[in-house]
Amino acid sequence: MNKLKTFLGALALTALAAAPAQAADVYETLKADPQFSMLARMIEANDLKFRYTQGTITVFAPTDAALAAQPGGVDDMLAGDNPSNKENARALLLYQIVTGRHTPETLRGQVTEATTLQRSKVRIDGTRDPIRYGGEFGANVAGAAISVSNGNIVPVDALPIPVFDETTPPQ
Repeated sequence: MNKLKTFLGALALTALAAAPAQAADVYETLKADPQFSMLARMIEANDLKFRYTQGTITVFAPTDAALAAQPGGVDDMLAGDNPSNKENARALLLYQIVTGRHTPETLRGQVTEATTLQRSKVRIDGTRDPIRYGGEFGANVAGAAISVSNGNIVPVDALPIPVFDETTPPQ
């Protein structure tokens, strides 16, 4: 009887070890990947972790090298202590996120318009090489998509910044 219990116990442990582990979500993956450590810190400083864990999303994520090269730096986005800076940082971080699963392969050869979590439209130009996310102050895709449990992470070479149309209000 003891041998049977031992065998069944070993069988159960083997089955548990063989079961596929749940893939990490976007936030957990960004936090664990050294090329996105600064972005993960910015997400935490601006209380946006929940935006990276819910829904099916694609994040066009600037790498640490891209953020280090950002003109003017990103220190104000890491502090999270000034309400005005925090609001601006949140808008920039949410501009990088679109709903659905997108990869360079699914975007190649077409121009896609998507709505960001920041609620503005973004143009993703897959007819260019490299693929361009955003307009004049956008970013180029800089690597393969990383598939995670709730979407994809697409590395980009800059911090995408939305451009707002300037209009003169009627008199």
